[in-house]
Amino acid sequence: MQDITVYDGLFSKDEMEKITNIMLHNCPFRYGERDNPDTPPTGLVCDFGKMQFDEGFQKLLNDFVNKIYEKNENLKNTKLYRIYLNYFAPGENPYFHIDGHGTTTCLYYLNPEHDVNEGGETQFLINNEIKGVQSKPGRLVIFDGSLKHRATSFRSHPRLTLAIKFYK
Repeated sequence: MQDITVYDGLFSKDEMEKITNIMLHNCPFRYGERDNPDTPPTGLVCDFGKMQFDEGFQKLLNDFVNKIYEKNENLKNTKLYRIYLNYFAPGENPYFHIDGHGTTTCLYYLNPEHDVNEGGETQFLINNEIKGVQSKPGRLVIFDGSLKHRATSFRSHPRLTLAIKFYK
């Protein structure tokens, strides 16, 4: 799967706002991760894998993941292995990286608004060309985790994405 699939309107604006607020209030962020072994960490990360949630929040996460499974045929024979929030402050400059061979990555943009002049897109390096997916609120992008990619920060406000990773 070398393609990039984009879905808009997966959740209503009210549902998206609820998801964002619940996630932000349940997340102990830590200093970010290294995109590559030789690069410094960027951003903040809240990894849901080691956290205990109340029933309502756990149901929200399960419903979210099930909706993603329903949307994309390529996920039928995969297993969820990681779900976390990425937070990038304005002006941060993350590095290109891959998430791994045999993986599928899903990014859900939680920013409340979109302005192309703010930046915030996810960039992909394909055949030595940079292709971008705009971070429109409520947009879900699904791609092969072996594609070289990076986040770009917004110019004047934080960039928040929910990252969900699957393996075959």
